[in-house]
Amino acid sequence: MLTTLKAKIKRRCSHFAVRLSRFVIFSNTLRMFVYRHLAGIEVGRYSMIWAGNRINDPTNLTIGHNCIIGPENVFLTRGGVTIGNNVNLSGYGFFISQQHAISGNDFTRTICGRIALHDRVWVATNCTIMPGVTIHEGGVVAAGSVVTRDVDAWTVVAGNPARKIADRERQLNYDLVDMKGSKWL
Repeated sequence: MLTTLKAKIKRRCSHFAVRLSRFVIFSNTLRMFVYRHLAGIEVGRYSMIWAGNRINDPTNLTIGHNCIIGPENVFLTRGGVTIGNNVNLSGYGFFISQQHAISGNDFTRTICGRIALHDRVWVATNCTIMPGVTIHEGGVVAAGSVVTRDVDAWTVVAGNPARKIADRERQLNYDLVDMKGSKWL
């Protein structure tokens, strides 16, 4: 009973910490401390989450090293969201790992599917990634796309639903590292 109560309190505190970070402008270092230590998000070294992101269950979000999570993304993480290394999520996106079952006669049944974004993925502005989608290494999602199926490695997809439009250069030579200044809009 006491363990359950502690878990509930910790979960409420993590939700509060994430919500607070949307409205109070922290420095990057302080914001990342809140996300890592108060909200319980597993965040790799040199990664940064801009202000304004909404996360419904911070404990189901894992972020690798050297990642940049742009502003105002929505993470519905009940099914889990895993982000690899050197990933850029530009902002204003929706990462939906849960949805209501359309075959049910009410909205009480939820279907979950883990979203996996492998290393060196780039998801441009205003994209939607649906439950169960994996974007393999080096995949790019063009702005405004809706991804309902897996994206092959080193592939660029666009549209609604997203379809392959090009191949991506494989010889990438960058690390996404930027912890200076305040990042907010």
